[in-house]
Amino acid sequence: MLTELAVAAFSLLISIGWAVILSMSQRNRKKVRSLPRADGTCTLEDRVSVVIPVRNGEGIIGQTLNSVTAQEGVKCEVIVVDDRSSDGTATATARFIGKGVVYVLARERPEGWMGKSWACHEGYLTSSGDWLVFMDADSQLQEEGLLMDALCFARSEGMSAMSLMPRLRTDSIASKVMLPALYALLYVLAPPYKTTDPSSDLAFFFGAFIAVKRSAYEEVGGHHAIRDKLLDDKSLGELIKSSGHRVALLDASDRFSATFAGSFRGHVNGLQRLFTQYAVESVQERGVLGGLLFMTRYLAAAVLAMIPPVALPIVAIALDLPLYVKLLSLLPVLTVITGHHRISASVGIKGVYSLTIPLAHLTILSVLLYVAARSLSGKLVLKWHGRKYVYELRRGRGKSLLAG
Repeated sequence: MLTELAVAAFSLLISIGWAVILSMSQRNRKKVRSLPRADGTCTLEDRVSVVIPVRNGEGIIGQTLNSVTAQEGVKCEVIVVDDRSSDGTATATARFIGKGVVYVLARERPEGWMGKSWACHEGYLTSSGDWLVFMDADSQLQEEGLLMDALCFARSEGMSAMSLMPRLRTDSIASKVMLPALYALLYVLAPPYKTTDPSSDLAFFFGAFIAVKRSAYEEVGGHHAIRDKLLDDKSLGELIKSSGHRVALLDASDRFSATFAGSFRGHVNGLQRLFTQYAVESVQERGVLGGLLFMTRYLAAAVLAMIPPVALPIVAIALDLPLYVKLLSLLPVLTVITGHHRISASVGIKGVYSLTIPLAHLTILSVLLYVAARSLSGKLVLKWHGRKYVYELRRGRGKSLLAG
């Protein structure tokens, strides 16, 4: 009898918890301001430098450059920084040289620099614009006035920097499975609207589109100041906002798109990169023991939230509990699926993929457990875009090394 009541009560508790989490996620999503369209009185005299770092982007750089060179109302130079690609990126970019695109082959990356930050820094050194716009190589602007609208907003609101949230493409099955769960967690753990709120310390940018005044970029040290950070976009946003500048993160998902990670392995690597950055920062800020204890809190919360919806029905069946308990044990997973169904619909994913949300949660939890276990060993190893980075946590710092 006690077991029956415990399973039933826990099922109700987990269901309520997930209902609150998903409701909070939806509420925070609605608080994100959309990028407004500029009125007819806005004219831009400032020169803009669009910097696009790329590594082995032969298949995507052409579409990106087509969308950027088609932008209207902006005096724009486009700089493609090739981060030592081994494919036909240079040839694909060469087709746009006549359209004002500048091709830069990045110099050998110095020790202590992440690849993308080094490429962005190389682009900055080549640029001459009053505004710097950093874009990922797979970002595609679907409206010819997007760049002008973004900079007109920044100027009218007195912003030193701003970032735009894209529509993340869901071409692969892995993206359809993983993205709804990642969206839900994003809007709960790091609500994007707080980046724009000057009273909040939270700040992060989307690497798909970051616009920053040259003067502000140089004042804070640019990518040189965040050269060893895995999450360069998040780190740049934090750096600029913490320096006293006004920043904004707006929703432009109806006006441009980008890719988070195409394959399942890409999503796993992306999650590992995210959790590794947080592990390194925790150790740097709190020391080895304090950092690991801080991470344990998140790990415990993830286990408590993500395991029960799958485990409770199994327990109820295995113990042959009464029918009412078995039905109640299904309530958490049904709550999770129903809540994520709404998120899936909002980003254009068919509702049937909501049934795979438990798989997405178990994937996230597995990567988190892996990073936590590696952190306890004192060494984190991450492979990203063909490079290997090693972080020695026992020394209370992260040191990146290039292998291969």
